[in-house]
Amino acid sequence: LLEAVSLQAELSELTAIIEAPAQGVVVESRLDRGRGPVATVLIQNGRLRQGDIVIAGEFYGRVRAMLDDTGESTREAGPSQPVELLGLNGAPSAGDEFAVAADERSARELAEFRRDKMQKRIQATQQAAKLDNMFANMVEGEKRILKLVVKTDVRGSLEAIVQAMSELGNDEVAVQVLGSGVGGISESDATMAATYGATVFGFNVRADKTAKILLEREGVDLRYYSVIYELIDDVKAALSGMLSPEIREEIVGTAEVRDVFRSPRFGQIAGCMVMEGTVYRNKPIRVLRDNVVIYEGELESLRRFKDDVSDVRSGTECGIGVRNYNDVRAGDLIEVFDTKEIARSL
Repeated sequence: LLEAVSLQAELSELTAIIEAPAQGVVVESRLDRGRGPVATVLIQNGRLRQGDIVIAGEFYGRVRAMLDDTGESTREAGPSQPVELLGLNGAPSAGDEFAVAADERSARELAEFRRDKMQKRIQATQQAAKLDNMFANMVEGEKRILKLVVKTDVRGSLEAIVQAMSELGNDEVAVQVLGSGVGGISESDATMAATYGATVFGFNVRADKTAKILLEREGVDLRYYSVIYELIDDVKAALSGMLSPEIREEIVGTAEVRDVFRSPRFGQIAGCMVMEGTVYRNKPIRVLRDNVVIYEGELESLRRFKDDVSDVRSGTECGIGVRNYNDVRAGDLIEVFDTKEIARSL
């Protein structure tokens, strides 16, 4: 593959500009505890030198040091050369373009402009999502949302986690990442989580003292992870717990009405034979006529001879009083059923 690319570049006479201010693309970035923001960049044109003012995405800074692909320090790098860059004031996103700026002032103004533009775009997207959810909920019922604030040590992990979160959920539940970024969990992250009722996830990062005190005081759930799959599994489990349980019915007993008579105390009483299962006094029932449900309700009484009983088993005669229903006829079936809630999962 490399030989084919090299041959194609040679045939197309593709060459890079060497003697010019450097420009290229960010491959990866992370927040190093000792060195601060570190960005891995690939130079596409020009020459990058130590001391240059660089802007990358929403961040800028002066190049304090560069490391080549062997980890050795270097003072300059040319086209097609990947280097680790130290000196930016933040961790840019993978795929962001970087370039050498004329001076620090212009780099700062451009970075602030990009940051403000991105913030407005995020706010507009969140507002549109709120409106979409509001109208959808009016039609389909309320959708349960798991709100998260995610902080990671490197940009690549952050993008992988946010992408995985966007793919979870269904028509009933979903994940909404309210805030995300590279670096430790700060007081602003804790405030956002407390305000919107979100859970805070830290991937290979920790909360500072102020943020931890605020989260504990507000009762916000804070979780730390070092394996992405464990984080995703926990989110899946949380979403599964938010799903409405599946309601299943089980017929536990059927009695056939043999005769109907009246009691001064209980009103209409159906003399029955339990054909299948067990008839329970405290479970819901249906009355069927010609295999069609004509009433659904509860039992008023269940008697065996002159005694009140809680259940009657198959092959046994009993007297059944149906609450608030007086049209039971011989030949009807009284069906006793039970409902169970079955937990669902994604």
